[in-house]
Amino acid sequence: MMDNEKLQKKIRGFYNYIRERSLRNKDIIETTKFGKGNISNYMNGKVNPSENFLITFEKCYNVNLEDYENETPIYNEVKPKTYSTHLEVRVVTNKARAGYTDSYYADEYLKDLPVVLIDADKEYKGKYLAFEVDGDSMEPEYHAGDIVICREVKRDLWQYKLHYKDYDFVIAHGTKGIMLKEITDHNIETGEIVCHSLNNGNGQHEDFVLNLKEVSFLYNVVEHRRSGKNKRRFR
Repeated sequence: MMDNEKLQKKIRGFYNYIRERSLRNKDIIETTKFGKGNISNYMNGKVNPSENFLITFEKCYNVNLEDYENETPIYNEVKPKTYSTHLEVRVVTNKARAGYTDSYYADEYLKDLPVVLIDADKEYKGKYLAFEVDGDSMEPEYHAGDIVICREVKRDLWQYKLHYKDYDFVIAHGTKGIMLKEITDHNIETGEIVCHSLNNGNGQHEDFVLNLKEVSFLYNVVEHRRSGKNKRRFR
């Protein structure tokens, strides 16, 4: 684990490097295999890149980001955003997953779940839920115990092309349960989606196809929070 001074140098170097190379979100996602939501947050300055991401970025681009940290950083040009209110979002823990699948939309079930707060500068519309990540199929981007905050994709929108190039998804399947996946293709004629795991080396967690007719609900991942054990790692 790198110390905070070294981490900050790499963060400044990252923003200078992507500006110099004119790298786009799509370029970084394809090269590093990190999730779309997190890359978007890094690129717009909403959150700082994580240590794990920066290490992966350096390996993928064969670069030492500290070599770029002394250039005029665009990183310091990002002004902190202030929020007028907060939104309470219920968290479906791993322990509560089975019950949630059976009790979807049941207020008496949701009211007993823990809550996280998300910053809001506007009125949020739609249904939001958070899910605790289980397993290792989406490492290195998502780890067991992390929390993903999600917005529901209403069923009447499934007939159109899903925005799978912009978001990762939480999918609840009738027999396979709740899963966090990247969707790489959506056939609107048949309703089939191709589900991809980031941790698919050595033949584990291979891609598979689901039909949306078998899916109970679908959520876009709009925010990712690492588990408590990692939150203070960069101090």
